[in-house]
Amino acid sequence: MAALITAADLGIDTSTDQGLFDWLLASLLFGRPVQQQTAAKAYRRFKADGWDTPDHFIADDQHPLWHELWEGDYHRLGSVMSAELRDVMRGLTSDYGGSVARLVRTAGSRAELTTRLEQFKGVGPKTAEIFLREVPDSAIGSDAGG
Repeated sequence: MAALITAADLGIDTSTDQGLFDWLLASLLFGRPVQQQTAAKAYRRFKADGWDTPDHFIADDQHPLWHELWEGDYHRLGSVMSAELRDVMRGLTSDYGGSVARLVRTAGSRAELTTRLEQFKGVGPKTAEIFLREVPDSAIGSDAGG
């Protein structure tokens, strides 16, 4: 079995706010039953085309999102992934002001962060596990009072 693709392999620094968003996006892609290289390709496609905030994913016109997924080789899962990405980004926006950093920093523990992630439609234990493996312990709960 090939080694897991990490945040660093994708050029993501999870100690930054943008890096946490990027790794959540990548984790959502890796959490589906596709080859790692397909998920990595789709992630790189999103980043190259400037999809770096939740707003891109929750726009009324779904065609650009479907196009990105298609170009990233998510052919079979395109509509499922499109719906999942939109739902997660909507939840992130409504519950955490669009900030993955806020989601992470206000969680009191890894267990609480796991629960928060799994409350997003389409996010299960595997996707939460993928995301959490790259989140620094120091980030979790660093702003639990706020």
